[in-house]
Amino acid sequence: LVSLGVSKANVTTRTKVTAIGVRPKSTGSYPTPDPTPTVTAAAAAAPAAPAAPAAPACASGATYTVGSTGPCGGIVYYVDSGAGFSCGPTLALVCNYLEVARSGWSTGGSDPTKLWAVTANQSSNVPGVVPQPAGTGLLNVTSEIGLGYKNSVAIVTQGNDTSTAAGAARAYAGGGTTDWYLPTSAELNLLCQWNHGYTQSVTTECQSLGAASGTLNIGTGATTSGFMAGNYWSSSEYGRSNGNLQDFTNGNQDDGTKNLTFYVRPVRAF
Repeated sequence: LVSLGVSKANVTTRTKVTAIGVRPKSTGSYPTPDPTPTVTAAAAAAPAAPAAPAAPACASGATYTVGSTGPCGGIVYYVDSGAGFSCGPTLALVCNYLEVARSGWSTGGSDPTKLWAVTANQSSNVPGVVPQPAGTGLLNVTSEIGLGYKNSVAIVTQGNDTSTAAGAARAYAGGGTTDWYLPTSAELNLLCQWNHGYTQSVTTECQSLGAASGTLNIGTGATTSGFMAGNYWSSSEYGRSNGNLQDFTNGNQDDGTKNLTFYVRPVRAF
């Protein structure tokens, strides 16, 4: 304490100096150092077990056939038995099947009718969707199979809500999964062929196979599919103001302005 300027005699008050472990004592006595504290090391906690990966909403590891129940509760309507096709929101995945939602998917009744786009977007191309140039042939090509997911995401991102065909299809969560979408022209054409019971061909229009005189909902597994006699929207654009559609009554492919309301049925690829 001499080094701190405190004399030995007549010490009446001591100041706690925590830096050197001193605490106040009674009047007239010298402070004594605190005993050296005993530090007990805590036992190291065992590392937490890693969380188990979440199970997929609906498994898809089995082999499916046309007409069978799909992994998410729909109906498998197309099978690519070869190397598969590009799919997913960015086309980074490979799929071999297309599954269609069952009748009653929306409200428990018949398929709803929806706009293609909200008013603000009815005369605008969708960023990220490559439109079919006006005056060109139909888009019944293999590159359109699996593309509907990407198209539908882009349509919704443009600002088209559930009052529109793609918005309603994307909002559907059958089987606990959210990868349902509005099919492209080519995917819709295969759906028409399956529904009418024809041998499927990606490059052949459903109408030319005989759908004009055919009957709805007679294909393998399609008897309870509940498709309506009328036009269904696709997620394919025709120019900037029209979307492609297909009449399930006769299989004819056409286009219509985006302010019109036609039937909607979601599909998914896996």
